[in-house]
Amino acid sequence: MYINPSQYSKAFSEIKRSSLSHSTCKLVLFVSCLDIDSLCAAKILSLLLRKELIQYQLIPVVGYTDLKQHFGKLDDDVTNIILVGCGAMLDLEGFFELNPEDYLLGEQPKGFETDLRLDMSKEKNIQMRRKIYVIDGHRPWNLDNIFGSAMVVCLDDGYIDASLDAEKGAYKTLVEQFNEDEDEESDSESSEDDSDMSDKETDADEESDSELVIHSQDSEETVSRKRKLQESKTNKIKKQRRKIKTQNEDKIQEYYNQGTTIITSNSITIYGLLTAIGETSIDNLWLAIIGTSALDNQFPEVYDKLQPLLKDEVHRLSPSTQEVGHNKTADSSALSIERDYHLFLLRHWTLYDSFFYSSHVNSKLNLWTEDGKKKLHKLFAKMGVSLAAAQQKWLYMDVRIKKQLPSIFNHYLPMYGLEGIVREGFIRTFGYTGQLSAMESVEALTALLELGKSVLNTGDSYNNDNDDDLEDEEQRIARKLERKEKAWVNNFWSSWDALNLKSTQYSNSNTKSTFKKAKGFELLCQGLEHAKQIQQIIFRTGMSLLERKMIRNLKLYRLCVLNDGSIPDLAIFNNPLMLTKLGGWLMENITELDFMNGIQSLKPLVVASLDVASDTYLVIGLAPKYPRGMDNATRARLAQEQNTQSSGETFTARLNTFSVAFQQLSNTSGAKVRIDSFDSSVIEIRKDDLSPFLERLTLSGLI
Repeated sequence: MYINPSQYSKAFSEIKRSSLSHSTCKLVLFVSCLDIDSLCAAKILSLLLRKELIQYQLIPVVGYTDLKQHFGKLDDDVTNIILVGCGAMLDLEGFFELNPEDYLLGEQPKGFETDLRLDMSKEKNIQMRRKIYVIDGHRPWNLDNIFGSAMVVCLDDGYIDASLDAEKGAYKTLVEQFNEDEDEESDSESSEDDSDMSDKETDADEESDSELVIHSQDSEETVSRKRKLQESKTNKIKKQRRKIKTQNEDKIQEYYNQGTTIITSNSITIYGLLTAIGETSIDNLWLAIIGTSALDNQFPEVYDKLQPLLKDEVHRLSPSTQEVGHNKTADSSALSIERDYHLFLLRHWTLYDSFFYSSHVNSKLNLWTEDGKKKLHKLFAKMGVSLAAAQQKWLYMDVRIKKQLPSIFNHYLPMYGLEGIVREGFIRTFGYTGQLSAMESVEALTALLELGKSVLNTGDSYNNDNDDDLEDEEQRIARKLERKEKAWVNNFWSSWDALNLKSTQYSNSNTKSTFKKAKGFELLCQGLEHAKQIQQIIFRTGMSLLERKMIRNLKLYRLCVLNDGSIPDLAIFNNPLMLTKLGGWLMENITELDFMNGIQSLKPLVVASLDVASDTYLVIGLAPKYPRGMDNATRARLAQEQNTQSSGETFTARLNTFSVAFQQLSNTSGAKVRIDSFDSSVIEIRKDDLSPFLERLTLSGLI
């Protein structure tokens, strides 16, 4: 089933009622491990549960296998399970191998049907002793979850009622037809059991059931004609039923095959829950802003849609900027809307590096070429900022230049297609310690989540242990994957600690203990330094790939394969977040280059990175993106020119069809493919199977 925001309060009251216990933990949170938005959503939810004195267990999960293993270990006492950042696109009852009838609670309404999978829609008051709540922005929804399950509760933002009427009708019609077919089978079995009846009685029953009336005075010819007429009517009805069934099945299949995307923020969904129960606060709003801001890079249309709502909340909950400035104390934690720059970590780097390592600037100026670098130097000259001044740390840069930058940017940057560099941003004050913008926090958290400190320092990716004692190759690969996923979970907890709002101010003592673990603001600052290193690796690798023309332009998509020896930092790209970031950088630069050369056909991109230790490729498929800043009219024109079927997709985003293609090909190609990520456009494939798999992908017609 699904619930809308107006029902959030009632749902939380039920969770609270059934989870409160002094002796055992009855509530478990499963959180997608590699997602900043899910991390922030879980943090908000944990603060709420602590305030309500509800015991809970939080388990970060890397993929579906990890999720199923942990789910299987749950105690029978667990009454509520909340999935954050996963579960929306999966039939959860089937995946977890659950029989809802085993979880029925107490007496059910009179005449209650026990087949919950088929009759859930008829019963509105089904009582279950365990429920699974899904908070996930991935789409498409699995229709079994939202229309056919009493055990699964999906938190929706109104999208289902607004956009899925046709799919809902098709689903319910198929369920009704299935019920009717089962009834007919059951009637058929009953009639077989009554075979001892006399021929005369049997003929009478058949005539009655088929509404065929035969009189004693009818001749054999008349009886034969009546039977043929009745058979014709029956066949016509069956044919019509089959046609309706096929149409409904096609409708649902079309819905699933359209591709995947993210349409909302998990943090916003949780914040909507807080709004419904009256528990909003500055801290919770800040976490929701960070989670939503994390979507800006890959899904800018989602951020643009939600930003006005967040701005309204800031104005409602936070005092004015002037009041904050006059009353600033060591405990100040104000949240304000101030001028921000769409440049990479400007306040924590130099102006030059911030420009150079900004993906937006890089793609517009083609900084991976010598001409592009000359353009950047020329831009600084036009702005009247010397290279010496631009290469000073922002903190020590001339105050007069910093004050003039907004007007300088607005005047000169549009000449180079760099509109929107100056924009409004969300800024959080941490007492006398400092300030961070939401985008800076996202970069810091992403860096902590992507790679551990040891990986950045050594360039090795979780391959330090010796597995020579394992003779079986499958065991060796499984051990490598297990170690890699364990490292990702550790990175999750580092990012979790960085969101510890109680540790954002330093203590009075500046003495750093060896045993003290950094948290809050201090850990975010460490993340900012990691983010700089990661951005340099991304740019260095991306520029090398473009210069050496290692991106193949195929008929339907572009392909980039990272092999051992060709990429110095290859091991670092064994993380889906890092590979996605590199793919996004390449996509943005290639798209801008194509539009500059008059090529306006958007192609998706496949990036594969070799994991030498496990002899497998990590493969991601990225949907094509329109250049940032392109107006909707131009997008609409391009969509029409390419005959884009928009069913559900907007002019600002293209749906990712690789998720569907990868799943279908994994079942038919014979290749050893592992699809375990919550984003099904991310797969792992055996090294020898990559080439034939890509050939089948090209010929499949699925993208």
